[in-house]
Amino acid sequence: MRETKLERAGDRRVMRTDDTGTLVLDEAGKVAAEHGTDMHETRLAEFRAEGWQVVADGDRAPPGGPARPPGAVAGDSGAPGLKATENDAISS
Repeated sequence: MRETKLERAGDRRVMRTDDTGTLVLDEAGKVAAEHGTDMHETRLAEFRAEGWQVVADGDRAPPGGPARPPGAVAGDSGAPGLKATENDAISS
């Protein structure tokens, strides 16, 4: 996830972009703008044109940490993420 922190005259905004789109959060952490696609560069150019300064910009782990890969399903043949079939159950 990309996160950019912006500041202008004591006001702050945080812009976050991930697979679900781009969010702009106000100082209180409330959603000020939401886009269902990656609008990070477009919004960043708009903020800069309005006099906002970038104070931090980079990639970070999404809130809640990285997603965990699927584990083995009970009764499968041992490969992670594969489901058991009737034939697997019968042959065991």
